Amino acid sequence: MKNQNVTATRYSWRLTELPPVTRLSLPFWRKVVRLKKIPAKKVEGAVIILDGDLRAYLEGSMKEEEADASAEAK
Repeated sequence: MKNQNVTATRYSWRLTELPPVTRLSLPFWRKVVRLKKIPAKKVEGAVIILDGDLRAYLEGSMKEEEADASAEAK
């Protein structure tokens, strides 16, 4: 039997799981949640962020950085 690569689809992330995945610090993520820049829910004491919201936030942040860089170049 061949070794099969099985990948699980992530639907949500605990706040504490984000730093190793995104390479952004836990205090950064806490601030983002506190300022309500990303939707988050509290489930039994854990702060949860939906995968779709995380992706949208990261894509939006990258677009903002690109826009800032192009504005500075002009």
